[in-house]
Amino acid sequence: MGDDERLSAVADELGLLLDELRSLAANRSAGVHRKGVTNLYYASFHAVRALLAAHGIESRTHEGTQRLFAAHFVKPGLFDHAHLKTLGRLEADRLRADYQGFYRFGPEDVEQSLGEVVALSDAVLDYLTSLEPTALGDPIAAVRAALAVVIPTRHPAQGGA
Repeated sequence: MGDDERLSAVADELGLLLDELRSLAANRSAGVHRKGVTNLYYASFHAVRALLAAHGIESRTHEGTQRLFAAHFVKPGLFDHAHLKTLGRLEADRLRADYQGFYRFGPEDVEQSLGEVVALSDAVLDYLTSLEPTALGDPIAAVRAALAVVIPTRHPAQGGA
């Protein structure tokens, strides 16, 4: 994978992350908690796929994405293990939301995971900014602006802690 192709793949994943954050904002506003839970998972999933793509690493499955994230970023200590646990728990929640209609989700389910998703997204955006400060500036800025909508007290340019 060449640099142009790699950067394009990262930008594509950031675009999908952006779509999920926008959809999350709409679903929260409309009180559609089941879809909000799904949005949270996919936002995290695409954040991690952007991270993998930045290093030319491709995954074909959800499980593969988690395994590659663990092997290349969590195990070496580049990302906190809590982010991997968040991704795994959110996938389980997403599966319940998509396939178990009897399972009820409320606003507390969305709010409980929101901070973890924002923390993961921030960590990925900060990492990507350190790798490609100019080439990915626009997509990263768009995602940060969407995070500001999801958490209104946050300034759009504000990164992770």
